[in-house]
Amino acid sequence: MCCISSFYVFVTWSQIFTKPPCAFILFAYFFKIFFYFSGVGCNSVEKKIYVHLNYTFPCVRLLNATHQIGCQSSLSGNVGVLHELESEENLDWVLTSGPNPPYMVILESRLFTRSIMMKLKEGSGRVAGVVVVAPNINPPEGFSPHTACPNDNSGVYTENYDPTLAHCNATVWNPLGNGLAYEEFDFPIFSVKDDNDTRVIRQCYQDHNRRVNGSNPQFPLCAMQLRSSMSAVTNTATCKRRNDINFSLTPDRVCDELGDFNIWASSRPMNTTTKGHKEFESVVIAAARMDSRSFFFDIAPGAESTASGIVTLLAAAHALRRATQEAPPNRTILYTFFQGETFDYIGSSRMVYDMENNQFPLDLDNIHSVLEVSQVGLHSDSKLWLHSDPVSRKNSSVKEEVEKLVNGLKSASAGLNVSVDEPDVSQPLPPSSFQRFLLARPIPGVVIGNYRSSFTNRYYESMYDNAEYLNVSYPENMTSEEQLEPTNFYVGVIQYFSEPTTLVQYMLANMTGSVVNVTQEDCQKQREDKDDDQSKHLYTYMWVQGAAPPNSTEREGFCVRSTVHRSIAVSPAFELHEYTTSNYSTWTESVWKPITGRIFLVASHDLEMLTLGVGITVLLTSLVLTYVISSKADILFSSGREPTSATY
Repeated sequence: MCCISSFYVFVTWSQIFTKPPCAFILFAYFFKIFFYFSGVGCNSVEKKIYVHLNYTFPCVRLLNATHQIGCQSSLSGNVGVLHELESEENLDWVLTSGPNPPYMVILESRLFTRSIMMKLKEGSGRVAGVVVVAPNINPPEGFSPHTACPNDNSGVYTENYDPTLAHCNATVWNPLGNGLAYEEFDFPIFSVKDDNDTRVIRQCYQDHNRRVNGSNPQFPLCAMQLRSSMSAVTNTATCKRRNDINFSLTPDRVCDELGDFNIWASSRPMNTTTKGHKEFESVVIAAARMDSRSFFFDIAPGAESTASGIVTLLAAAHALRRATQEAPPNRTILYTFFQGETFDYIGSSRMVYDMENNQFPLDLDNIHSVLEVSQVGLHSDSKLWLHSDPVSRKNSSVKEEVEKLVNGLKSASAGLNVSVDEPDVSQPLPPSSFQRFLLARPIPGVVIGNYRSSFTNRYYESMYDNAEYLNVSYPENMTSEEQLEPTNFYVGVIQYFSEPTTLVQYMLANMTGSVVNVTQEDCQKQREDKDDDQSKHLYTYMWVQGAAPPNSTEREGFCVRSTVHRSIAVSPAFELHEYTTSNYSTWTESVWKPITGRIFLVASHDLEMLTLGVGITVLLTSLVLTYVISSKADILFSSGREPTSATY
């Protein structure tokens, strides 16, 4: 199929039949022809056969102590004939009556429901994969692929703590949760943007696969290949055991633990070198989480579920900076941003574990109370609710401190446009990092959210929890490049720093720190001058490039000194090598092969068999011809030399 030069082939064959008889030379020329055929023009032919999809977002495989969830393809990718699903009733074509299975099903987002996906899962023998077209506007009815009871088995509410509150018996926090993100599918599922790729896919389907007047489409048909081959299987214990099997000097991993770093800063300097209990130190933890997820990898906007809490806590830290410096409070405020909370509270459970084992600059005895900022994106008719734990409030001292917190927050909101209230005191806490502290001991605390007994967020942990949902608006003079879209809040694996972690670290330092007159060298060496060996125990120094002044291209850098620090946010289960524990998160992410998608035209099975048969025939004929020519080479390629005694 590659483009070749007939002149080149003619010259090559002429050389073969005019050279001395040698089978090796004959083979060399055949190899030369083969190499030329396979190397010239093949790239251009490949581009003519396949249309590659540029902006695809796959569903990937995750594992924990008991099972695996997510999606995968075969090693070489799944191939199927395209079929656009128009309604749930149209599933019969894919699952039973369609004549050309397996099918690659194209879904509009409105059809990406649990009902349809579970039917496709049950008929997976006829389903090669699924492509979900992401809409440009959010579905008004809401959509959440998370469970109805988030982090059900990793919070404080168990049969041992209070059986009546376990498993969301008292309240279902995420009523729209359909649990799709926690199902396992043995075929690939990709999301594509409603853009050029989608138009190409639909045009290919319309031209080749759509039924006309009730008649079945004729070959060639439009097909798609989706490749998302996952290396890990079964559960975390299995994949971690396979990680430890070394067959080479550079062994391949099959999974990585989820995790990143927590970010925290204290309202006054604290010696971070000495670990464990600090005498005369009383701390209030002001917390928010930094992560989110959705059904698809790398799409986790988390506008309300995550970003609203981050922005609120950053704003509070910035507002309190000058106040705490001018009139230091009796207690230190520890602004804390936890990472990996979506996956069974990775960040908060690790901080509690470190506090219990003297691996953190504080211990649990230093913690006076916890104030957590949950989902606080305010809509036109919403208010803020102050949630607390009914079980720990049975302790009189805890109850007293909780009431002080609630009353203080209510009085602080007086005169503002935001109303604050408290739900029924018998209601349990919503899913929150604070629950991991309560698992260790009774600690006073309050969780602030814009919901009373169930989330008002209709897109919790989905790709629709975006800026549009919060009606985010920007100044008219701001360009699209300057506008901040919600980033990808998926926690990722510990080998790579996530974007939100770095973003929060630098923003918190900028909002709570101060500029110091320090050289770039000293700043990067964590000191104020060459003789300073103490500041590094109290502060963190960050060199900031700064902005270029008017009429200049040179940035004016400066050094920011702050109390912002990072601490590891990886589940203690991996430090303890307890991969089957139920006490800590055990989530891992499978390693995968390159993820790709492409469409092409496929011929009928009969034509494919005919082509294969012709190819085999040509191959066998060529082998026989090569053998005959080689065996008769001394005759066919005789040079007809004259005797040496000939005279003229």
